[in-house]
Order: sequence, then C-alpha cells, then structure tokens
Amino acid sequence: MTDANRSALRHWLSDIRDDAPAAPATSESRETRETPTEGIDASGVRWKRHAEGVLELIPDDAAAAAAVRFDAVLSCGIHGDETAPIEIVDGILRDIADGRLALRERVLVILGNPDAVRAGKRYLEYDLNRLFQGAHAKRAESPAVQRARELEVIVAQYFADDGAGNATRRPRRHVDMHTAIRASLFPRFAVVPSTKDVPHTDAWINTLAAADIEAVMLTDQPSVTFSYFTCASFGAESCTLELGKVEPFGKNRLADFAGIDAALRRWLSGGEMDARDDGETKQARRFRVAAEIVRRTNAFVLDVPADTPNFTPYAAGTVLARDGENTYTVSHPEERIVFPNPNVANGLRAGVMVVPA
Repeated sequence: MTDANRSALRHWLSDIRDDAPAAPATSESRETRETPTEGIDASGVRWKRHAEGVLELIPDDAAAAAAVRFDAVLSCGIHGDETAPIEIVDGILRDIADGRLALRERVLVILGNPDAVRAGKRYLEYDLNRLFQGAHAKRAESPAVQRARELEVIVAQYFADDGAGNATRRPRRHVDMHTAIRASLFPRFAVVPSTKDVPHTDAWINTLAAADIEAVMLTDQPSVTFSYFTCASFGAESCTLELGKVEPFGKNRLADFAGIDAALRRWLSGGEMDARDDGETKQARRFRVAAEIVRRTNAFVLDVPADTPNFTPYAAGTVLARDGENTYTVSHPEERIVFPNPNVANGLRAGVMVVPA
C-alpha cells in the first residue's frame, strides 16, 4: 500500500524495480500488490493506482480538469527489456511530482510487463504485444495472459467516463512506446492502425512528425497489438512507436529520444499537438502496407540477410520468400521490408512489405 505522504508519481518505476520476487508473481501475490489506491499528489495531480505500474492522472483543480482536451493512454514496458521509453515516462512523472511540469490532460500511464522488466527480458511466457484484442483467450493461463486481460479491463474502465464519473466523450489517444533490436533505415518510426470508424488523419501523422518520428507505416489490417486494441475497441487515435535501440537501464542515451520526450511533455501540459518548441515543421515519410509475408510450412525460406534493417528497399521482380511451391515476389516498382523474421511459428507473419502512401 502506498503511504499517503509518498508520491505515487515519483515512485512509479522504483516501486516496480524494488519489488523483485524470487519467482514469478502468483495471482494471490499480484492481487495483494495491485490493490488500487488513490490520492492527490503535492503537485496538485489527482491519481489512482489501478494495478502494478498503472497510474491514472488528472489535474485536481476543477477548472483545469474541465479544460482537459483528450483522454490519453501512455504505455511502455510492454516488452521488459525496452528500457528507454520507461526512463522517459519516469522522468515525466518525476517532473510532474516536483512541479517542473504542469499536467493539463488526463492520462493513463501503463508499464505493461513488470515481471519482464524485473527479469530484464523481452517477455517471460508469451509476447505481451501479441495477446490483446482477446488473443489472450487462446493461450494457456499464465501471468502474461492475466496481465493482458487485466490491461484490457483497465483501459475499458478508463475510457468509460471522463475521470469524474461523467460519460463525456473526449478525443482518445494512445501512444505505445518501444525500442528495437533490429536496425532501421528510419530509426524512429510509427505503426499507425486504422479501422473503418477510425481512419488515418493528417493531424495525427503531423503530430507524430513533430515528435521526430521519421516514418509512419499506415495499416488497416486487424492485429493483436496493444495499439490496435485501443483503436479498434475504443476509437482511439493510436500508434506503436519504435524509437531506437534496446539497452539496459542506465545505458540509454536519452538525448537520442529528445524529440518524443519534448512532445509528450508538450502534449500533456496543454501545448499544441503538432507544433514543436523550436518552431520547425517536420514531415514523416508515409508508407502503407502492400502485403504480408506469412510463413505457412517448415519449408519456409526468407531470402534476406538476418541483419537486414527495417525499411530496406527491394526492386520489382525480387523473390524474397519461398514456401514450398509458393513464392513472394516484389510486384511494385519498389517495396520495403519491415519486421523480417523467418523464425516465427507457421501461420504467423514473417515480414511486412510497404510502399509509399
């Protein structure tokens, strides 16, 4: 239980890292640790702890709360070894707690996979970012399955009202931050999902560009990722951000993430979404998904080097994959490959081919 005089914002990360059980958490120990608590921080922020690593924040001042423009979800640590986004969010929360950053919006802050963070691993049983949109129901019960189900319920409750019990519908946004092992020709890029009811918008893409996102991959394909879940289920403008290289805690060059850090601070403190502090106008390269390469059998071969960077281009006529008698041949003048991985299970995506949007 968090002490009433102890800042929940300041200790959001340290409470997780200090709580290192010798074995994976049982459902009983998880329930004990995740008893919801709430309070008002000395900085004037009303907070509610929904679960381990999950804090809902809103200005306590009535006038400021009434002026909130949107309901945001800010998630990181869905993969436990992707530490830079966690450190970015921790810095923002500490600055809010210390009064150096004024919170003007309502935000649900999520550290997705505390057990994996403590272990320093991408995931323990299942990849958490493949368990949303109900996909957890198809897996054997495990802490990761429990966490995916728990996060879906919390997000649904968060979006159900405006934080004061009213059914007011504000714009909804979700930024899910990651880092990657694989190099990329665009080191900072976004995967932006859409549905029939939530189309891609120039405003959202320009907002991401202002955060130093160099490329956006626009997709309308159903998915089981966290960002697709919030888009499809709650009409949120969502994105999965890939922000650079995986490093352990304390080894990140946070200057490399200055663009997204400044943007998050600007958004949460009531600033213009698509305007940079330096006044510069940025543009992101836009790509759309042309095809997915799916591994069907054990005969599958992906004809690209193991260290191929994301967005590597291939010319028309290039044969990129073979699977028995089936092949994948580049059909557009140029296609770029993203997330190549020949070692996925049969039936799963081994790569995404994108073309200019």
